[in-house]
Amino acid sequence: MIGILIVSHGELAAGMLNALQMLTGEQENVAALGLLESEAPEDLIDRICETVKTIDDGDGVLITVDLFGATPFHASARLFLESERKIEVVTGVNLPMLAEIMVNREGQSVADLVKQAYQAGLDGIQMLPDSIRNAK
Repeated sequence: MIGILIVSHGELAAGMLNALQMLTGEQENVAALGLLESEAPEDLIDRICETVKTIDDGDGVLITVDLFGATPFHASARLFLESERKIEVVTGVNLPMLAEIMVNREGQSVADLVKQAYQAGLDGIQMLPDSIRNAK
């Protein structure tokens, strides 16, 4: 089963994992890491690497990151470039994305799952429908 790692600034990843578990129940091979304010980028890279080792059962790991171009993204992208493991990285993590990949990761490749994550993340962003707006 593909491992899922949520990486963010501060406690966002832990909060997202908590919310995800409310929706899907306890899951195996899932973890959350938050960049600490006082943490060096190299330390975050080390923590990501160690966590990936613990959640990768051989099928690979999808790393979901909060913000493109920031430290959690760069640390994850570096691991993608340097690791022998099957790793993919997607940014802009949101709860619809996590819920979709959590229930669909069995039997998928990491490459296919990252595409599903991307699409679910986009689809999860909606405006309040006109039917509700017009009822005001």
